[in-house]
Amino acid sequence: MKHVILALLLSLGLPVLAVAAGLPVQLRSEATINGDAIRLGDLWDNLGDKAGTAIAAAPQPGRRVTLDARWLAAVAGTNGIDWHPSSPFDRIVVERAGRTVDPASIESAVREALAMQGLPQGTGFELSSRSALAIVIPADAQPDVAVHDLDVDQRTQRFSATVEVPAGAPNAIRVRVSGRTFTTTKIPVLNRTVARGDVIGERDIDWLDVRDDNMRRDIALEPRELVGMEPRFQVKAGMPVRLADLQRPILVSRNSTVTMVLRTPYMTLTSQGRATEDGGRGDIVHVTNTQTKQVVEALVEGPGTVSVALNTPRALSN
Repeated sequence: MKHVILALLLSLGLPVLAVAAGLPVQLRSEATINGDAIRLGDLWDNLGDKAGTAIAAAPQPGRRVTLDARWLAAVAGTNGIDWHPSSPFDRIVVERAGRTVDPASIESAVREALAMQGLPQGTGFELSSRSALAIVIPADAQPDVAVHDLDVDQRTQRFSATVEVPAGAPNAIRVRVSGRTFTTTKIPVLNRTVARGDVIGERDIDWLDVRDDNMRRDIALEPRELVGMEPRFQVKAGMPVRLADLQRPILVSRNSTVTMVLRTPYMTLTSQGRATEDGGRGDIVHVTNTQTKQVVEALVEGPGTVSVALNTPRALSN
């Protein structure tokens, strides 16, 4: 009904304050504010000139407070407002608008501050608690980040600092953060998932920064340790590659027929054999001579081809 009266009075050209003064005071059910103070006009409609009166500090940005009937009645009485609770359950929820600061911008500011303290290039850091980065500032504030009071312990590699947002603002939020620095090393990794039987090429190589204190001794550190090899098992992209999981490309498969070659300065003899194990170029495998059934050691030279040393007993004999 009050909205109908309001519209009628406005259509007659009456000033808004006069209209508000003629309407009953109404408690709002909720309010969202931007300033540092809660004002009477945030809680009640139709207060006229009293609407701008500050009565309490606003909650922190992004937070809310519930004001109950008893508290509201006391405020109304103190400020001469003609309002009384209709029940003990009357209340209003007041929320202060806020915006969350991007944690990446905070980390970037900390990184720059550490660099100014002489942190070597390629050195990383981690914060002890990422929950400290959950900073909410007023919705109309700029999310500029400043870092103050940075203290670095070179012996333990630990640091602490004060993060201030918005930077330089009188009502800035200041949070103490701490963490530790660490050195990193770039290692070669695969930029695609490589299955068993696939040969790794130069185009398959990417780089990854790995913390030195997490570095395993059995992983590939140079591209040359990967290129030309094939995994024994599937290797996922972006993961450190264990040397034990690599092998030369299989040129001789177990139970496959191979050509056995014996070379001397005067002649070259060949015979057929059957490999008893897999082998890549340069590997020594056991081969059974299909004619003599003699098992010999042979060097894998190429696909389906192995060489036998001259001193191998009865290697190619009938």
